Amino acid sequence: MSGVSVRVVSVLLTLSVCLSSSPPEDYVVQAKSQCYYRNGTDNVRYLQRYIYNQEECVYFDSDVGLFIAKTELGKVHFADYWNSQKEILEQKRAEVDTICRNNYQIFKPTAIDRKSQPNVKIVNTKTLDLEHENLITCLVDGFFPSMIKVTWLKNGIEEGEQVTSSELLQNGDWTFEIHVMLETTIKHGDTFTCRVEHSSLQQPVSVNWEPDVSDSARNKMLTGIVGFVLGSIFIIVGLVVYLRSKKTMTRFSMVQNENLMS
Repeated sequence: MSGVSVRVVSVLLTLSVCLSSSPPEDYVVQAKSQCYYRNGTDNVRYLQRYIYNQEECVYFDSDVGLFIAKTELGKVHFADYWNSQKEILEQKRAEVDTICRNNYQIFKPTAIDRKSQPNVKIVNTKTLDLEHENLITCLVDGFFPSMIKVTWLKNGIEEGEQVTSSELLQNGDWTFEIHVMLETTIKHGDTFTCRVEHSSLQQPVSVNWEPDVSDSARNKMLTGIVGFVLGSIFIIVGLVVYLRSKKTMTRFSMVQNENLMS
């Protein structure tokens, strides 16, 4: 459902029934009211849900104007009776105005107009190892509202298949957090960018990250370079020795031929 949802009522009722022959049992009934604002207050939907022992049994929908049962208990004990009571239906139908539209201006600054810009940070979650799979994470937190787009770029090119994301996390202060991971091989000179798009930003925020090669990786790289250089030297020396020896053998062969001819 599109629009902004605001829960305006939450009532928790616990009933305890004590029987002389058995321990007391707890029965929990919850009533939750929700307002869905579509295009401000021009189009508002009001829902009031009734939950019995963690199972929703009946709800009122202002778009329908009636109570709708979801379980047999909700139909027999609630929906059929409430829908037959004119006064109850009139009260519930009026609550789209008395509760939702009446409270819109109260909730609008904090639930609709509120904007909080995201904080963006890149971390490497394990020791960097060149030429092998690495996992780098873009941590984005402190943003509101919850809609956000996070993109990974490697050397300026958007990554897709190797990107995974955590669920959207609620921080408890009306802000959200998300972790977007990129699993990739890293070569010397690679650059990575985490780009974040959010309604609180006038333009996307990009955070760049260049691998900080660890001592072990740097040692491996230096060892490889030294090995390559030494190998090249040995090849060149061997080639020079081979060419000289071949040239010497050619001269010796020519001298022998001249002696035989004389």
